[in-house]
Amino acid sequence: MMRPLVLVAVLGLLLVAVPRHVHAADRGLAGEFMCQCGCGLTLANCTHLSCGPRDQALAEIARLERLGQNRGQIRAAFIQQYGEGVLAAPLRRGFNLLAYWGPYWVIVSGALMIVALAAAWARRPKTNAGGVEPVLTDEQRELLERELRNLKD
Repeated sequence: MMRPLVLVAVLGLLLVAVPRHVHAADRGLAGEFMCQCGCGLTLANCTHLSCGPRDQALAEIARLERLGQNRGQIRAAFIQQYGEGVLAAPLRRGFNLLAYWGPYWVIVSGALMIVALAAAWARRPKTNAGGVEPVLTDEQRELLERELRNLKD
């Protein structure tokens, strides 16, 4: 009887204790900007219970939305205030294109290199391990043939 009551009380406290900024992250923009507290997470994913930079940034997003600014304008305002480092993903221009296309270039280059090496390996002439034809003396050849005949018998 006491256990369900305790469970309901704990769940009620958890619902009341959820910070308000969690709901502000649902707007989507919070996932596009990095938290400036140094955690390395986006505003939507910052795990600090009381994070001043995150709360300030979320309040700024809410203020700009109330002023009627769209996503692009809010992004431009944050870039102007914090620099491009505030973005969770780099802008697709200039040197940042390397972050988007670099991995594909590496994969394609590696695949082409593997194909070229395999083709070159397949075309090379067949040689034995030493690269020199084995030379047997007449005496060694006779001995080998005799042993092979004895083996067959």
